[in-house]
Amino acid sequence: MQQRKGPTSRKEFMLPDMDSTFRVFAAHWRTVEPEWTYPLHKHPLFEVNLVLSGMQEMTVNGRQYRQRQGDLIVLNPGDKHESRAVGGEAMTYYCLHFDVDERSFRELLLQNGECYHPAGSELAVAIKPALAKLVSLTTEEAAMRVEARMITLSAMFELFAALSGTLSKRNRSEEGTRRSAVASQAAAMLEQAVEHAAGGESGVETVQAIAEALGYSMSALNRLFSQAYGMSPRQYVSHMMLKKAKLLLMDHELTIEAISAELGYRTIAHFSRQFKRWTDEPPSQFRARFHE
Repeated sequence: MQQRKGPTSRKEFMLPDMDSTFRVFAAHWRTVEPEWTYPLHKHPLFEVNLVLSGMQEMTVNGRQYRQRQGDLIVLNPGDKHESRAVGGEAMTYYCLHFDVDERSFRELLLQNGECYHPAGSELAVAIKPALAKLVSLTTEEAAMRVEARMITLSAMFELFAALSGTLSKRNRSEEGTRRSAVASQAAAMLEQAVEHAAGGESGVETVQAIAEALGYSMSALNRLFSQAYGMSPRQYVSHMMLKKAKLLLMDHELTIEAISAELGYRTIAHFSRQFKRWTDEPPSQFRARFHE
């Protein structure tokens, strides 16, 4: 008797595996008095700043911009900026700080050469629906409800999709593409090193080995990498290590000692000190929050 074969698929489509995290900091809308000012400062975060009414003058890296209703400014980490209300009337604005570890998205944001986007511009129009949702959700009541927090996460992903979709349409220079390719290759090698527990106590040596393998000096690789991702290779290793450490700590079957070894640390004490330096809490305290 001839054995019948099981059904076979003629076509198959799969989503790519995804492992990305982001954080949102100090999202708020605020109404300020005429002549209100905010001093010159910088921070290691991306920022979206939208004027809802009135007029704001923002100086970014020494260049002045006047934002009216609907005008948008998108800042990269390290951008020096200060702002003030102008026009003799109160001003209302919405401000969102965020960080994200998705490599290609960070590249797009950092390659955006223009921070000011007037109300009718392609980027301002594209992200307006997501921003409108976020503005409406930025209330004390919404922050307390789980449902609203999930809707906020959805709106953030809508914002990221609109930003990346618009920015990806812009042409890159040949030199910029080459630099991006080197940084991307270095990032992939760093991620592989972290995956194979070479990012713990030997992180500096790992970056040095990757620079040599790519034919660059440490300083040159640091510069190219920072231009692409807004952080140094060593900071990128720390970022990946922290994410991996948190995921491992959520697995209650693993001891902290085993996690320390998995991450490439020679001693549990060194891992504990490093984790506390990253998060302001020891790994045991972080774990307790998920296994009470």
